[in-house]
Amino acid sequence: MKEMIQTITAQCEKLSEDEMKSVADALSSYFEKPIQSLIPELITFNRDELVVINKIVAGVILTKEYVPDIKGAYERLAGTDLPSTISFGRANGE
Repeated sequence: MKEMIQTITAQCEKLSEDEMKSVADALSSYFEKPIQSLIPELITFNRDELVVINKIVAGVILTKEYVPDIKGAYERLAGTDLPSTISFGRANGE
């Protein structure tokens, strides 16, 4: 369990304070117990719970690193003349 806690702690260093708060809030809801500060409270979780926490933190990091910046992309396209409607033609054979 010590290694799992070290892994989660190292992963948490990649998250901002707001992201850590969001993770703690989500985990509080999931485990149905209050979590004020995730890292100091890791020792209170059992191995199965630590696996869940590890996967959630890893998922947040992957999302942060690999999902495009939608807001930034939208702002870059704001001045372009894009179609406002989408339509589909008839499928062949109908």
